[in-house]
Amino acid sequence: MVLEIKATTKEENAILSQVGRGTEMGEYLRRHWWAIGISNELEEKPTFIRVLGEDLVLFRNDEGKLGLIGALCSHRRANLCLGIVEGNGLRCRYHGWKYDINGNVIRTPGEPKGSTLKDSVNHPAYLVQELGGLIFGYLGAESAPLLPNYDFLVGEG
Repeated sequence: MVLEIKATTKEENAILSQVGRGTEMGEYLRRHWWAIGISNELEEKPTFIRVLGEDLVLFRNDEGKLGLIGALCSHRRANLCLGIVEGNGLRCRYHGWKYDINGNVIRTPGEPKGSTLKDSVNHPAYLVQELGGLIFGYLGAESAPLLPNYDFLVGEG
């Protein structure tokens, strides 16, 4: 019996290797939880990470809750990994916009009193959970599956 191996076509390779948002493989992979950090290494500074072709910032607010949001500020595109963790969110170092762990803009300094600009901003944010000393992120649709309780993460020892 001879096993014939066929070369992958350019189109097949593109389907299998492109993982950005909106690509076939990217949308499939976003349906799973991904280990994106180590719990005890995430302290007070936000951390820049790249997952499935997206630039993101992982941070822990002053209440100890985790946030995973788009890396670039919605205001002037400054990198939020340079931001300051403050209270219940992350403040952009440049113009002071503040984001909560769900990506909601909660403060917009410089805007007139009563401005509703912050209510119209839709900043990318993703689900995050800790298990067994690791931080997992889910980048897919809102109906996330349960994070699997792997024995090596929840077992004794």
